[in-house]
Amino acid sequence: MFRMFKQRWGPKICSLIPHDLWHRLLEVELVLPYYHVVSEQDLPHVSGLYKLRKLQQFEDDLDFFLRFYKPVNLQDIIDHLDGVRRLPKRCFLLTFDDGFHEIYDVIAPLLYKKGIPAVFFLITSVIDNRDLCYPQKKSLLLRALTSLEDSFEKQEVLRHLTRSGINGPDLPTRIRSIYYRDRHVLDDLGKLLGCDFADYVASVQPYLSSVQVKALMKKGFAIGAHSIDHPLYSELTLEEQLFQTRESINYLSKQFHYNCKAFAFPYMDAGISHEFYKSVFTDSGLKVTFGTGGILPHFFPRNLSRFSMERTDLPAAQILARQFGKAFLYRPLRGKART
Repeated sequence: MFRMFKQRWGPKICSLIPHDLWHRLLEVELVLPYYHVVSEQDLPHVSGLYKLRKLQQFEDDLDFFLRFYKPVNLQDIIDHLDGVRRLPKRCFLLTFDDGFHEIYDVIAPLLYKKGIPAVFFLITSVIDNRDLCYPQKKSLLLRALTSLEDSFEKQEVLRHLTRSGINGPDLPTRIRSIYYRDRHVLDDLGKLLGCDFADYVASVQPYLSSVQVKALMKKGFAIGAHSIDHPLYSELTLEEQLFQTRESINYLSKQFHYNCKAFAFPYMDAGISHEFYKSVFTDSGLKVTFGTGGILPHFFPRNLSRFSMERTDLPAAQILARQFGKAFLYRPLRGKART
């Protein structure tokens, strides 16, 4: 009951407080909303994982941010962190993770029309649709389960998950709980459920091509690294974290003939050590990283916290108000944790 009240009424209550007051209370000027994909179409490789923004919702989001905030680009952010210039009061930067082809077909044309910069963070192993990343495999498997009537096949899937140490109250929960270390289990389940991942990526082409990336860069959009193959960083050793980060940065720099200076953590930046930041900013040419911590500043000043605009049908005003409210409630706790 409390959770339902919080989800339904919390954003509305927070929306009653003017944005100017929230900004003064939290001493925040830059907001960083992020998306993955915008589409009018059902996307089986995504829809099992999170709720998409439709085109009209996305355009309404953009109009909201333009009404209350000034758009800035990646270089503005880097210059600010380097002490070269100050950011304008009340500004925003849009970022998009994973590199789905809707960035080229749907998102970028609307951003370009409205004069809004953005950063597109790319998983390097899937550029040119060379592979299907394991989160997309999870989504396809979850879709396959909804049409599965054969109880024998379900039992086979359950047995395989149990043998693999993947537990949970039901099949969808178990599949959603499969992360990087156990991603091979998804390929096994694909065979059991008749999901041909290689055929899907070849026929649907869910990710950007190199040609499309270059065209986006010519339009003035920025690109950044989002790891080699989207691991949950808290599962990795420090050496593996550094390898995923450096290799993805190096690949983009070489492939697209520029110095990649930005990186966004897959999933989340929770649990990343100060040693990681110190090392990767020293020798990788990085200028800024992006996490998913919401509104409040991160303990490492060049790791900027973002908030999701997906998984909900709420308008942008209420999504942002909810983030303000969460930041206000948790600010003492996070401040204490950093000491």
